[in-house]
Parts: sequence; C-alpha cells; structure tokens
Amino acid sequence: MTATFLFSDQDDLNSVSDRREARERLERLAWAMDSAIRVPGTNFTIGADAMLGLVPGIGNLATTAISGYLIREAWRLGVPRATIARMIGNVAADSLISAIPIVGNLADVFWKANRKNMAILADHLDPTRTPRSGPFDRAFGHGGRGIQ
Repeated sequence: MTATFLFSDQDDLNSVSDRREARERLERLAWAMDSAIRVPGTNFTIGADAMLGLVPGIGNLATTAISGYLIREAWRLGVPRATIARMIGNVAADSLISAIPIVGNLADVFWKANRKNMAILADHLDPTRTPRSGPFDRAFGHGGRGIQ
C-alpha cells in the first residue's frame, strides 16, 4: 500500500457542509478521547485515551489508531504536509509516553494529543481565529495550543 492509495479520497470533503460536519465529528472524537470526564475536585479532564491506556499493549495501539484516524481526516480536509507532520509528532509523543506504565497514564492527563491536533486543524481551517489556551499552556508558554 502506498500513501497515495491510503489518502486517495483527499478531495471528498470539498463542500462547506461536508467540511463543517467533518470538523464537528473530529472535535467530538478529540473531546471523547482526551477530555470527556472531569476529575472531581480539579480542573483536569480525562477521556478514553487515559482509560484505554490502562489496558497494557492493546490500549495504546487502539488510542494511536484513533488518533491516526483524526490525522487522516485532517489530510482529507487539505492540511499541508508540514502541519500533518506536527500532528503526527503529537501522536508519536503521546504513544511513546503512554507506553510507560503508570507514568504514561498520568501523563495522559496533561498531554492531550488529540486536542492539540484539533487546535492545529482549527488554525488551518480558520487562520483568523483566536487560539484558545488552558492553564497548562499559560503556565508553560505553549502559545495557545494544547489543553483547551
């Protein structure tokens, strides 16, 4: 299989409504993976990524595959290769960190690759928008990308 075959349907999302629907679907997916559940008594959220990460081996593969789907859809939305590479870097870092028992699960509370990638996608689709930032970004100066 070549990359051309895997991404041959890149221009399937040409209409404004198709692009809007795809973006909304991806936003919901990123939210479910990274932020669906607020940890009681804190401002931290977790999602399916942290929960599935508790399953040794298979959990990390599953979450990486889901993150890969988000990147594939970004490609279909016309995101440039350099931006796709940044998104892949976020997922690779998440996968590597998540592979470390216990520490990786804790890191999933802070490193939300899917939310970071959705911020990157939103910047591409609407370059005039004001980037949102969360407490982690303000504390560590990540320029408005990341936890939202």
